[in-house]
Amino acid sequence: MASSHIIRLGKIKGELGVSYALQHNKRTLQIKHGVSANIDAARTSLNYSLVNNDSPQTVATHARIQMMKAGISKPRKNGVMAVEVLFSLPIDRHKENTRPFFADCFRWVKQNFAGELLSFDVHLDESAPHAHAILLPLIDCRMQGNRMVGNTGNLMRLINKFHLEVARQYGMSKNGKSRLTSLDKKALERLVLTHLKNDPVMKSCVWSCIRDAIHNDPLPYAQMLSIPVRVTTPVVSKISASMMTPKNKAKSTTAIYSV
Repeated sequence: MASSHIIRLGKIKGELGVSYALQHNKRTLQIKHGVSANIDAARTSLNYSLVNNDSPQTVATHARIQMMKAGISKPRKNGVMAVEVLFSLPIDRHKENTRPFFADCFRWVKQNFAGELLSFDVHLDESAPHAHAILLPLIDCRMQGNRMVGNTGNLMRLINKFHLEVARQYGMSKNGKSRLTSLDKKALERLVLTHLKNDPVMKSCVWSCIRDAIHNDPLPYAQMLSIPVRVTTPVVSKISASMMTPKNKAKSTTAIYSV
């Protein structure tokens, strides 16, 4: 079967949420505190930005100034300060030139989301090539992050739209909605865990969460690891948000969907 991709929408909350997300995406947080086990420091120099290569502090300050200009001097305590869109490819795509794919992701974000695109950072120093887009959901002088993310129906609409307009042009598969059988699920779980036996992710502080997510639904992990999946019916499924994003109280995310 063709390889699959992952797209996720997340909500960034908290007074320092935007700054923290930018520090992570631009790797200044790792420079300050040291890289985690899932980041290969030798490859960090391969990361790049497609918009706004300013410092995280400069970008975060710009976002706050834009809000103040719109008359928002004190955002709601639990308000959505930014929306993050994540695009991820299977790990075997490191062997290919992924720049055209992420350039199309960049254009797709600009065409399909209102608000201001604050940053678009591509990471090639982790197991799967992926990109983080952070948007300021300031629309008509109001913060509309919840509306931008929407409900499951809106997420599926965006997932389908992205597949039709971008992903399928790069040989990405799209799955149906049926679940794995219990026997298929157990067999696939064993294959995924065997494949990850020597992967640095097993030493990560969030491995227990990832391990539970693999147990609950191994299919997205198998697809990202390019493990052949032999099932009678395919699936659209949820996996743990801890797979690609570090835990932080200032950051809240939705589910990840594989397509």
